[in-house]
Amino acid sequence: MSPSASAPAIPLATKSLPFLGHALPMWRDPMPFLLEQHALAPVVRLRLGPKTACLVTRPELVRKVLVTEQQRFDKGGPFVDTARTLIGDGLGTCSAADHRHQRPLMNQAFRHPCIVSYTTAMIECAGEIASSWQPGQIVDVCREMRRLACRALTRTLFSDPAQARLTAEIEEAYTVLMPGMWWQMIIPVGLVHRLPLPANRRFEQARRTARSLIARMVAAYRARETALDDGLSTIMSARDATGRAFTDDEVCDQIATLMIGGIPATADLLAWAFCVLSQDAVVEKELHDEVDGVLGGGRLPAFEDIPRLPFLGRVLTETLRLYPSVSILSRRVTRDIVLGGTALRAGDEVMFSPYCLHRDARVFDDPGRFDPDRWLPGRPGPEQREAFIPFGAGTRKCIGDTYGMTEATLAAAHLASRVRLAGIPGSPDPRPLLRMTLSPVPLRLTVEPRTAGARADAEAAGEPAPRRCPGPRRPATGGPVAG
Repeated sequence: MSPSASAPAIPLATKSLPFLGHALPMWRDPMPFLLEQHALAPVVRLRLGPKTACLVTRPELVRKVLVTEQQRFDKGGPFVDTARTLIGDGLGTCSAADHRHQRPLMNQAFRHPCIVSYTTAMIECAGEIASSWQPGQIVDVCREMRRLACRALTRTLFSDPAQARLTAEIEEAYTVLMPGMWWQMIIPVGLVHRLPLPANRRFEQARRTARSLIARMVAAYRARETALDDGLSTIMSARDATGRAFTDDEVCDQIATLMIGGIPATADLLAWAFCVLSQDAVVEKELHDEVDGVLGGGRLPAFEDIPRLPFLGRVLTETLRLYPSVSILSRRVTRDIVLGGTALRAGDEVMFSPYCLHRDARVFDDPGRFDPDRWLPGRPGPEQREAFIPFGAGTRKCIGDTYGMTEATLAAAHLASRVRLAGIPGSPDPRPLLRMTLSPVPLRLTVEPRTAGARADAEAAGEPAPRRCPGPRRPATGGPVAG
């Protein structure tokens, strides 16, 4: 797992413990811990139980891993290896060789016409969530956004009303799997997870149940006489240039991948965006003005409105910069390479954090400040664009990036046109909590209907001063990364 003895020693990350290594700080509060390591060296050694991984801390080196030297790396490492136990060998976890077959088939479900066709369900789900809220109600925003994202994804995948109960059972199984996955990732020791503990039993039962439920859904679709116009039907009918299609087991892997990746990513983006709006009155007012101008008269948003909402687009982009849902990624070295003066051998595992890279003060000016205008046309340069990797980069870039941004834009526009999610005086600031994905916890906001009279009253009362967005403390050791 380590470079050869003749190469310079890779510095060990701080706070290492016997046996556990860095698993404890990675579990308790990983983002401040990783930010501290970014100040040490371009490559830092992490210990996760008996395994070792190299944390790559510089954007230009991560770009080599993902783009310019990607042929020397493959999906792997403690996070990817553990994910395979849940979602199988789908697009998110498969080898590079399998990816060359799978990606063209999966692309067929994410073509532009398909994305446009999915927007009806996206908008309907946002409306249903907003209609379920009452004026003055305090809502758990993370839970509500996951409910929205889960409902939208399952409706775009499974449109057969006869399978509504099965869809709900799939959703329930994944609520157990998500937190259990993170614990298995940071302590990649099989013996620990085979102990007869209640948490291990719940995780294993949920894993088996989720796989069985998805297999039942695929079987139900195979039994239909006619295909439906939805994601699952498109994936099942996809063919490559040679006429090859997915087997039913492979379809199950792909659906599990979309469930585990698509739901929390969109939900976290929306939750963080409303978190920011609740704390920054200036940004909130500008966004409300834009949404009201585009959706005047209370009409529903449509796909064609997305280019007419540039400020909302910049708000979501800046939210992704500060709070990328997928905040830690890993790869396995397949061919020897030197990164930042560090020799890595085939079989070594590397990790990198989009969260930390997006907060590098050498790349982003005042990186801890929420500033949508840093994404105005012509503002970001090559350095910023290359360091900004909320969906990854290269051939393994997330296939659902356009889907997720489309859903987030339409859902945020619809919700913001109908309600304001206001902060509760005296409530604690949310902090970034990483459990598979990065969520703002706790985030409880009050539902306020948005009417012309209410907006006039708010403006007459004067806007409160904006607050700095929540985030981990600046590393005590100083260095190039701020947060």
